[in-house]
Amino acid sequence: MSSQLRRCLQVQISVHVIFFSLLCIPFSITAAQDDKPSSHGDELLTLVQSDALEARVVALQENIARGHNLQALRTRSAHHREATENVVHYITNQFRRSPRMEVKEQVFGGIRNIVAVLPRRLTSSSNRVFIICAHYDTQAIREPNWNPLASSAPGANDNGTGVAAMLEIAYLLSRSEYDHEIRFIALGGEELGFLGSRHYVQEAATKNTGTDADSSGQQGKIVAVFNLDMLGFNWKSDLVEIVTNNDSAWIGRALIIANTWYDIGLKIRRTQDEFVDISSHKPFWDNGYNAVTLTESSTPWRDSQNYDANPFYHTAADTADKVNFNLVRKVTQLVLVTVDSLLTGMFHPTRQPPQITLQLPPTTKESELEITGTFRSDFPIDIVVYPSRAEGFLNRETQTYTATVPLQPGVNVLRATARYPLGSVSVAESVILTEAFAWREVAVFPNPARSDGLTEFRIEANADITDMGVLIYDSGGNLIKRIEGVPDRLDQRVWRTWWNQQTSYGLAVSPGIYMCHISAISKGVTYTYLEKLAILR
Repeated sequence: MSSQLRRCLQVQISVHVIFFSLLCIPFSITAAQDDKPSSHGDELLTLVQSDALEARVVALQENIARGHNLQALRTRSAHHREATENVVHYITNQFRRSPRMEVKEQVFGGIRNIVAVLPRRLTSSSNRVFIICAHYDTQAIREPNWNPLASSAPGANDNGTGVAAMLEIAYLLSRSEYDHEIRFIALGGEELGFLGSRHYVQEAATKNTGTDADSSGQQGKIVAVFNLDMLGFNWKSDLVEIVTNNDSAWIGRALIIANTWYDIGLKIRRTQDEFVDISSHKPFWDNGYNAVTLTESSTPWRDSQNYDANPFYHTAADTADKVNFNLVRKVTQLVLVTVDSLLTGMFHPTRQPPQITLQLPPTTKESELEITGTFRSDFPIDIVVYPSRAEGFLNRETQTYTATVPLQPGVNVLRATARYPLGSVSVAESVILTEAFAWREVAVFPNPARSDGLTEFRIEANADITDMGVLIYDSGGNLIKRIEGVPDRLDQRVWRTWWNQQTSYGLAVSPGIYMCHISAISKGVTYTYLEKLAILR
């Protein structure tokens, strides 16, 4: 048996074993018994397994031809007819593992999209449509003399990871019923200029902008598009970049909030730029749809923060052994629970806004105060306390949150804001800081100073000052000058004064070291500060 045939058999066996284990998971439809289904994101998180994702990526990478020869085509180039037909057959079969999925193809100019529709539940009248998509075609144009009809382009990361994540999400979401329709689209021709998404958008567009006919002919409004493209080459950090434009920023917020709410642990970089056209989201933007792309980096060919350039991008070395499947799993979990929460909570007709309280003591002496409060929400939120923008730590079991915020002396008005993708709610309370006097800044400038120059004394405290004075002593301890300070016109906590290097009798002082005794009076109490001043000729 040849080494290539042995490798192909091993791949097929491992893929089939993992898929069989997945089939053994009880398939259950969570149909709501009342008018409002509940999110089950925590359960969904546990169902996403790195091994299943790896099996799908390997199957896509090898693209083993049907029949008895078990040939590993190792490409999904849109120009390679056999490879395209084979991967389309594989993806179609994966979609059809879910009996409720309605699968069809779009064929145009040799390019093929596979569209799987998860219908809304029968009792729902919603016309909203959510889309999760990923391109399946590959290229290796960074290889010298690469031939799309004969050369290898395994595309494990670009974009086997995105397709594998989409297939996993489709399988898991199909176990439940939702009020809104979900479409999963495997896009062809992305590497040739986003041909798959361009065609889909053109077909979807009607006279009413933002609508699309479903399989029954009823018009559906495309609310949000999640495009998954190249997720797994990063061994430096669990980073995902979310590319949005202004209109789709709310989808990015939903993903960021879900990452914290479910403690997924991703580092998220959000790029909000109307002109980023690195993936299949762009045709959706151009036609007025809200879409985001999740990717390891929008510039994979160069280093960036928490990311080293991907040397295997668009090469024949883009294989599964280069992929961080723990990262792919986390991104899959993020999209899965975000979509689930949007469909069960955010876009439910009886959705209620979050409720939030803020509990503060009337007064405190703590300049760094730990505050507490309660919250209640049917969907993921985060809580930020202004004006310091301190992020709240949420305990979902007790429905409480805590945050540590800095305070200023006197009255502090704090506003706790519960943010969700489509808005926010706030509650405000006040607390008085009775902190003791503290020096924030004492400046003697210039130091050293020239004997014929001018020295400025500037002080700033954490509380209002009612008086300031400076006493100058020579090296023998003799008092030679008294100086009164003046307050800043805008801030009573800041005072200044100046010295012309002369004694009280108007005589110029000699070069040397002088001791400056600086005093400030706040709330009837005098506070002092000592500073040395060197005077030169």
